[in-house]
Amino acid sequence: MDAWITAGEHVARELEERLRAAAHVVILVTARLLDWAEWTHVARPALMSRRRAEVSLVRWQACIDDADEVLRRFGPMQDPAPVVSAADRATALDAAARRIGDSLRAARLGPRCGVALGGLPSPERGIVGREQEKRLLDDALDNGAVHAVVVIGEGGAGKTQLVRTWLDGLQPAYGGVDAVISCSIEDQDRGGGPYGSAAVSVLLEAIGESPSQDPLESASRLVRRIRERPTIVVLDGLEPLQDDRGELIDRPIRLLVRDLASQMYGGLCVITTRPPFNLEGTGVRRIELGPIDVASAIQVLRSRGMRGTDEQLGRLAGRLRRHALSLSLVADYLSEAHGGDVLAADRLDFGAEQLDDGGRIQRILAFYEARLKPEARAVLGVVALCERPVDLATLSAVGAHPRATGFAASIGDASPEELRRTCARLEKTALLLTTETGAWDQHPLVRGYWRRSLEAVDAAGVRAAHEVLFEWFRDQPPRRGEDAVRREDLDRLYAAVAHGVQARRWCESFDVLHDRIRQGERHTSLKAHGAVAEDRRAFLAFFDRSTFHPPGDLTSWQRHWLENSAGVLLRAQGETSDAVRLLERAVRTADAAGLTAEAAESVRNLASVHSLRGALTEALACAESAVCRADASGELRPRLSARDFRGHLMHRFGRLHEARAAFEEIEQIRDREIAGQVGVAHYPLTSFAVLLLDLDEVELAEDRAARAVQLAYSDDPDAGSLLSRGLATRAHARTLVMLGRTDEAIQRFQEAVQLVRDAGRWDHLAPCHLDCALFWADRDGDQARRHLAEARRLFQGCGFRLIEADAALITARAALAEGMLEEAADELDAAEVVLRETSFRVPVPWLHALRARLCAARGDHAGVRREAGLGCQEARAMGMKRRDLWRELDFHGRAEESA
Repeated sequence: MDAWITAGEHVARELEERLRAAAHVVILVTARLLDWAEWTHVARPALMSRRRAEVSLVRWQACIDDADEVLRRFGPMQDPAPVVSAADRATALDAAARRIGDSLRAARLGPRCGVALGGLPSPERGIVGREQEKRLLDDALDNGAVHAVVVIGEGGAGKTQLVRTWLDGLQPAYGGVDAVISCSIEDQDRGGGPYGSAAVSVLLEAIGESPSQDPLESASRLVRRIRERPTIVVLDGLEPLQDDRGELIDRPIRLLVRDLASQMYGGLCVITTRPPFNLEGTGVRRIELGPIDVASAIQVLRSRGMRGTDEQLGRLAGRLRRHALSLSLVADYLSEAHGGDVLAADRLDFGAEQLDDGGRIQRILAFYEARLKPEARAVLGVVALCERPVDLATLSAVGAHPRATGFAASIGDASPEELRRTCARLEKTALLLTTETGAWDQHPLVRGYWRRSLEAVDAAGVRAAHEVLFEWFRDQPPRRGEDAVRREDLDRLYAAVAHGVQARRWCESFDVLHDRIRQGERHTSLKAHGAVAEDRRAFLAFFDRSTFHPPGDLTSWQRHWLENSAGVLLRAQGETSDAVRLLERAVRTADAAGLTAEAAESVRNLASVHSLRGALTEALACAESAVCRADASGELRPRLSARDFRGHLMHRFGRLHEARAAFEEIEQIRDREIAGQVGVAHYPLTSFAVLLLDLDEVELAEDRAARAVQLAYSDDPDAGSLLSRGLATRAHARTLVMLGRTDEAIQRFQEAVQLVRDAGRWDHLAPCHLDCALFWADRDGDQARRHLAEARRLFQGCGFRLIEADAALITARAALAEGMLEEAADELDAAEVVLRETSFRVPVPWLHALRARLCAARGDHAGVRREAGLGCQEARAMGMKRRDLWRELDFHGRAEESA
């Protein structure tokens, strides 16, 4: 793992986590190893589950006797001195461990200094100054106690350029780190809104990892990979992901930033953003980037062709408030328009003194716009409108298209070589930036100005340009019916959707999203590529974000599919408020068009959102409505799906016998009408199995769950989805626990977590982790705590109130097993509040059983009698016969009688 574990009370837990996360484990066997307590209790059990090829045993004495011959089998020795020559035993052990680690790391991770700066623009010419800030970055990189540096400044202050020139100054060794990776967050002026999970995916791919469908899991894995080797990570431009208070609102980026700022194990995380930004910690340093100093400002002006005395140039820099981007833009403009004569600046109106830098830049860009040739303005306009950096092929395609009218028509007569020369001239200014791949991009302030200017004076030309770009990206592979081999293969199709929506080619954009990106109900972009952020952006591009009103010329079925699918996507990501708004629109759309079955599906999805938020009464009302709509449609699948969720809600309300009757009705309908139907055979097996456990019909529950798993791996298109497989496997694991088949249950729980994670469903992944935590709560506290932490990471801030209640109860159970009574009491109090407010009744007997256990631990015999009695009363009222619950209640009752 290339890191030291600090001695302390958590050493065992951290050691276990490191051993489980490591790709390969090398054990230096010494005489003292078997006497080490952690070897017996932690290391050996963690290694027993690994394949033999993942563990290497090296006898320490052999390293000395053979003068490093044993070590050479791990790879070439970079340090020729044998370990036997080390000054002492501890130094020799350290040297051997590091040599082996270096060899294995090089074999698995590749050579040191892998650099991926594709997200950062190339440094502009004439970047000077900021020497003090660069020294602060150097010091932070050398200081192992500093994990993150936040560079804060207004737009155009030079944050990105500071970091990029600092990195270039570190070449070729980059301070001895193994990797340098970066990502620039999409700015506010790009369509569709910025999402941090796309940035996480870019960073994962930069280190050779494939992102998963769950952005939070991808972020966690990225943190683990970064901590495996000294790495410089640059997160550029986080301001689109912040709220007005400076808090990060994007959960994957919030997790990434928080974890990297707490510990990096070598290397440094560098963040650039605008104020305010809240990130505290002993390992965090802040660099406030204000105006550059006068001498540097004068040097910038001279380096970009300005002529005049230092006093004259200093006065001009003062007028521009020594703002980095303003200095570059004005110097380039005056150099081109007036031969660099500083006196010509006196004839330019930069605005009032109180005008902010953004407003001043708009005035400067207006000077440019009046002087640029039409071809250059057209190039800048196309780059501003594009959703991704623009290459020469895209510019040429826009110019050659017969429908390129308005501003874009000026590109039409230019050859590729002429376009290249135009871009080369613009690169010499601050108007156009070059990426590592040779494509062209713009500073967010420049792009925002150009986009707004074009929309104000040439709206028809902007729409025509979007049409041309839509057709260009639409006609790129993969074609209809072809599968995307890589995630990046979908980028062109996502760009086509974005430009098609802007061009008001809504139906054709819908076809690209539905037929080629999602591939209908196959949901390929999610299931095969985990493109959660990209799908979200593509779906939401069709809606006005304030009203969620969709475009007008889509059919009712298309509008409903967009609204329903987007609502489900937001629900799975924990954005329940927007999910409710979209699903309510979907219901209205389907009702107005007479799409009864589709309306039933959306109402059922709406019920699931209400259930997640703890509004069980509203959820049950929606479920009843879904049943009525489904019955009116006459279609079998909606009728079974709506009834299945209604039975699930009855179970949560504690109406166990009504729920059983509902599930038995579903089985009767299914068996009677299943002939010729697909996608219905698995109803209501999973939900029914969970209910039967509470009715103490364990063998029958295991039969239902096993049949659900069997169907999940059949050719049934609905039962065979990743989510259905995960939920069926989870239910089967719970039945195996009740049957005492714990080894099989552990395997099933692990399978369920992986399947639901691959499905990208956070709303179901958190309960899977809670089931695992419940299993381990009385068996292995560390395992239980790990699953609880993972569950909380998933549902925190999402408003999943029923999951919060379950988590509190399971945490209390784990705390009681560890003797942490105060924590248990606090968690039980928190759970009781949620259960009372939501009418979530099924866990109430467990609440009293755990309170009885707490009272027993405190020696409160009256409390034990009271809580055990209340638990029995609640369980009898709802018909709860679950054997492990009654076993616990009876135990407390008998113990109290004995006392």
